[in-house]
Amino acid sequence: MYVPDIDYVGVWTFPITGPDAPDGAPTNVVTACQAVGRDLQCRYAPDTYMENCQWTVSLLDTGYCHLALKPGPRPKHKSAGTSPLRGLGFGGPRIEQSVQELTALIAGEVQDELAGGFVQWPIEKDRFLMPSLRDGRAVWAVRSTDRVIAAIGKLCARSAL
Repeated sequence: MYVPDIDYVGVWTFPITGPDAPDGAPTNVVTACQAVGRDLQCRYAPDTYMENCQWTVSLLDTGYCHLALKPGPRPKHKSAGTSPLRGLGFGGPRIEQSVQELTALIAGEVQDELAGGFVQWPIEKDRFLMPSLRDGRAVWAVRSTDRVIAAIGKLCARSAL
């Protein structure tokens, strides 16, 4: 993955699902990344190792962020057939956006990055889910019926919306 040589106002790295976040990191961006990370844990390919992955948020002086999700090392107790997540990165989020806007945006960007590697994520039964904003909330919806399945970050728990 190419990383441009840019002077950032701040760079923070933190666990894919939290709860830890570094001091000074933009809370809204961290919260959104970790919500998407929770859904990746429960709905990504079962043979892909997701633990120990790290988000990196790099803030530009314009208020835009670059985000990266990097694989972590696979522990020795994991099976030899388990592969780590391939790294991904993108730009576009703005620091002023709400947590819900950022969550839907980041989920869509991660989904697009994975689709480039021919991974359809997330899937509910045989239906592809799309990130969306509904009444100010970031949710996963069935594309064909527009039915909301879960809040982004709650896909595993299927918590009440």
